Amino acid sequence: MNIKSRLTLRLISWLVAVGVILFVLAGIVLNWTMNQLVRVEASREFNSAGLHQLIQNIQTREDKLQFDADILEQIRESGGWLQRIDDNGQVTDAFYTPADVPLSYGPGELTSYWSGKSPFPYQLYLWIQEKDGVVHTLLYGLKNRDDLLLEQIKEKGFARGSDIVLPQDIQDNLRSIGAWVQLLDAQGSELAAFNKPSGALDRYSVQELPLRTVYPDRYGTKLVSLYDQDTSMTWIVSSPLSGMEPGEVPLITPEQQVLVKSIGLLLLVALLVFILVSYWFGQQFGSPIVHVLKWLRLLGEGRYEEPVDSSGVPRSQNRKGRRKRKYRVYQDVIDSMNSLSQSLHHSEQLREDTERMREEWIAGVSHDLKTPLSSIKGYAHVLDNDSYEWTKEEMRSFAQIIIDKSSYMDELINDLTLTYKLRNGHGAPSVELVELNEYAALAIEEAANHPMYPEGNIRLIPLDTPVYILVYKPWFQRIVDNLVANALLHNENGTLLTISVQVPEPAHITLTFADNGKGMDEETAARLFERYYRGTDTESLAEGSGLGMAVTKALVEVLGGSIEVVTSIGQGTSLITRWKMAEPPMK
Repeated sequence: MNIKSRLTLRLISWLVAVGVILFVLAGIVLNWTMNQLVRVEASREFNSAGLHQLIQNIQTREDKLQFDADILEQIRESGGWLQRIDDNGQVTDAFYTPADVPLSYGPGELTSYWSGKSPFPYQLYLWIQEKDGVVHTLLYGLKNRDDLLLEQIKEKGFARGSDIVLPQDIQDNLRSIGAWVQLLDAQGSELAAFNKPSGALDRYSVQELPLRTVYPDRYGTKLVSLYDQDTSMTWIVSSPLSGMEPGEVPLITPEQQVLVKSIGLLLLVALLVFILVSYWFGQQFGSPIVHVLKWLRLLGEGRYEEPVDSSGVPRSQNRKGRRKRKYRVYQDVIDSMNSLSQSLHHSEQLREDTERMREEWIAGVSHDLKTPLSSIKGYAHVLDNDSYEWTKEEMRSFAQIIIDKSSYMDELINDLTLTYKLRNGHGAPSVELVELNEYAALAIEEAANHPMYPEGNIRLIPLDTPVYILVYKPWFQRIVDNLVANALLHNENGTLLTISVQVPEPAHITLTFADNGKGMDEETAARLFERYYRGTDTESLAEGSGLGMAVTKALVEVLGGSIEVVTSIGQGTSLITRWKMAEPPMK
């Protein structure tokens, strides 16, 4: 899966998760809103909505019923009482029940009380509802104190002009609760009033009076009315709700308060969810991007490594070396950055090594060019000096020295030219198929004709079977010459060089040059194939330009082979060349 697919999948999963969270949140808020609206309705019509909600909230714990404490508090504040009866009419649970209320009911007795056919000291409400397979029967009784007060006002009060005359104790009671009394005619207009505030109505329409009676919380005033059929007049007692001033109207209704709270809560929690998700999103998706940008800045500063934390651990990894979860989506980018860092580090190391080798090489070449040039210049000045008369033999020896030094310089320049050609990708002009046993013997025979090599110090061990490789003969001869010279010229007299042909694995042939000389230390072996590492000069016994082994390695690799050195001090040296086996010629 590529980075585009991983990012798409991760974003979709995040959006789905946020959608699920918001959906659940909306469901919770909706459920809370419905419960609050039911409570508002229950406060107005407890005999229906309140009893319904009470049964919905009944919980059973240890075979006992538990009733909602808030709803029971509404019953107490209203001055009512509650009973639950079983199928036999026995009271199982009772709350705020007066002493004159029965503790058991017969079927006919309960029906008669409820329908009003038999006298009962309280207004009785009956509610039967099933929940979780259990039928609950509730009795709610109410004797409104406001109704009793209103009856006393009607019996003891009378109108005198625009005022209502009441006994002193009733006046004190009304003033203590901030209530006022109004007497209305048949059309709902005020005839007289007591303790009426300035904001109270003077006339009530057919709709106004019942709405204010049923929905007191919408108007901030509790209103109780009593109609006198004999006089067609209506007595009204109004009192402000808790926290309200007489005549003051609430800014918003209870339903609106519930909706404002629910919508506000939903928006607040949704905003909090989006803030948390945005922060988490930034950490999960933005932090790796910032990490990569910092990494790129370090690369620009020449620090080819991944940024690390205070413990020295790369930030994209944990202490166990595993990729952290938030970095996995950018796995391709992290891998590419690692590869780029390694490549740049390798290039920088290679540049430093090349610069060092170049300086050493230039120093060595300058030294070896300077030495023969000094000799040539010196002998030229000697020959040009008129103060001496040189014999022919002396002049001939001077000329020979100049020729030798010039030849050395020519050889050095030719080797430099060849190494640059090989370095720049120049391949062999042509290759031909040779039988290695036979051709190696010819090349070794030609190399052994050097006047400085003692006779009998080179031995060839061929294979019993013919093997073939593809070579460019002049370059192959140069390889053999250089490897023979390396063994015989850099060791003491009497060193034996053994050259063997072997097939260590299918399709590959080795041509090994093994001597029993003094061997090399690790540094010399490691730098054997560096150009001009030896740093010889024209005064040393060793012949050649000092580029022989570097040229040898380049020639072997251009011809498709490889070369390695196996050596140690006092154990001799083995230079192993490996070649790809070619198909034998067709018969």
